[in-house]
Amino acid sequence: MQQARHARNSALGSAVMAAALGIVVLSGCTMVGDGLTGVKARPADATTCVKDCNDLYKTLYDQEQKLHLTNIDACQALTEPDKDTCLASEDARHQAAMDELSTGKVECQNDCHRQGSGIGG
Repeated sequence: MQQARHARNSALGSAVMAAALGIVVLSGCTMVGDGLTGVKARPADATTCVKDCNDLYKTLYDQEQKLHLTNIDACQALTEPDKDTCLASEDARHQAAMDELSTGKVECQNDCHRQGSGIGG
């Protein structure tokens, strides 16, 4: 039982780290603005940026799904009532992580569309 709790705590710690990494990576998804060159960004640049956001989101989504399944397995190894508490906590953690990933993806994509809004000089 001690091992199961340690495994659960370790998995939950990994989840927090993965979520934090996802937020940092998604929030940094802005290309150089056209203020640097004075030339408006080409439409293809925004398309590439959105694709990069989507690819990153898919990677982070897959990692979160894998972590979620690992955490569920760790919870299943526990005895009642610890198992039910663990599963409820994991469900809440997973939902919060998915919400953060979804918000991060939208913010990343929105940043792509805000590029090129400067005035050339």
